[in-house]
Amino acid sequence: MCLARKIMRTKKEADLDKAIKNIEQGNAWDEGDEVVQVEMKKPLDKVIPVRLSGDKWEELRREARELGIGPTTLARMWLLGRLRQRVKA
Repeated sequence: MCLARKIMRTKKEADLDKAIKNIEQGNAWDEGDEVVQVEMKKPLDKVIPVRLSGDKWEELRREARELGIGPTTLARMWLLGRLRQRVKA
């Protein structure tokens, strides 16, 4: 390993050791740190197995990819959208 890499690794390790020490001493927050509110959603805890043909699975994957999301997320969005429509009717 070249000397420059060794020095960089040693500095990173020292920075990490310093951060851990600050946390352990109760000094994890700087005076300038700002407090932010974080909204937590309930975890999704129910799973519904859905059987699809290979063709339909690929169609779902293609459409999801175009939207930049996963296929199960798209299926969940469609399902929840349909349930919302029924509530409005």
